[in-house]
Amino acid sequence: MLTVAQTGISSDVRQAIVRYLIDKVDDPSISIADSVHAVREMFPLCELTDWQLGDHIARAAIDAGFAVEFDAEVP
Repeated sequence: MLTVAQTGISSDVRQAIVRYLIDKVDDPSISIADSVHAVREMFPLCELTDWQLGDHIARAAIDAGFAVEFDAEVP
């Protein structure tokens, strides 16, 4: 499994993920597909694949106590 350092996730992308989760704090769960889409809108030139980005979002969401809907399409 790749770590954050190995995938080169920037602090801006990490902050975008945290901001997205803060905006969703009243929701009991988050959708990986919707989350990836939202972060891509903030950072269209993000070099992470959707799979890598979804992985980072899922990890952060689980750590924050969200239920996660793994609804992203498999590449």
